[in-house]
Amino acid sequence: LHGVWSRFFPAMQELRKTIDSGAIGDVVSAHASFCQNDGAGSCSALLETGIYCAQFLQWAFGSQAPEAVEGVSFDLHENGLDQHVAALLRFPGGGVGTFECSLRHPSPRMATICGTKGVIRVPFPFWCPTSFTVQRMTGLGSQQWSEEEVHEFALPPIEGPFNFVHSEGLAYEAEEVNRCIREGLKESPSFTSTECLSVMSIISEIKAHWEEDATGRMTLEKKGALLPSMKRKLDGPCHPHDAGLLFCALHAQKRRALGVL
Repeated sequence: LHGVWSRFFPAMQELRKTIDSGAIGDVVSAHASFCQNDGAGSCSALLETGIYCAQFLQWAFGSQAPEAVEGVSFDLHENGLDQHVAALLRFPGGGVGTFECSLRHPSPRMATICGTKGVIRVPFPFWCPTSFTVQRMTGLGSQQWSEEEVHEFALPPIEGPFNFVHSEGLAYEAEEVNRCIREGLKESPSFTSTECLSVMSIISEIKAHWEEDATGRMTLEKKGALLPSMKRKLDGPCHPHDAGLLFCALHAQKRRALGVL
């Protein structure tokens, strides 16, 4: 399951059904922002909060991998760790995804999906959501707005204390693990190894804008899941820590939410 607990929230599953139903038409663009003024210089903003933005954009575009990272803006802490990153991704069919992550300033931490017929808004906290709205926009200048259709979902009745918002929702991923084990599945269809590798490729491609290649790298075998721009590196690609730190950062964050770190 690779530590991306977002995918197992009922709101995320319903979000996918809403998109697939054509309620907002064809998805053309999506944006996610996860910025907090906590942790700058202690870890990578891209690995700490950017991972959630990348996986959300992937989900918005039907779990497709982006074709390329078209643009990156970044700011590094004095110790070399990224503390503020923004990226522009191109998805198949002309789709555009943008995200911003930071550990030096806060943002609303919301997400938006725009289609040819309307908009889906996911309020704070979009990475562990319990609600979203759907609004259709038509007419001259798209100025005729329908009433917002609100989808809300209760969290599991689990008592804290917790360090972070909606930590009760970790139970959703635990339930999915149990289901997969009972049914003899090696991975969850809600977040497959192919999708995980795609997200890691996005992160690696973005990090390449400020990190030089190093020796002692590992070869990624699943070439089909990589971005085209990453494939050129496959004969000796990818920092070992691109995979290792991504995995560790996600699970460290989970353990902190449960108060065990």
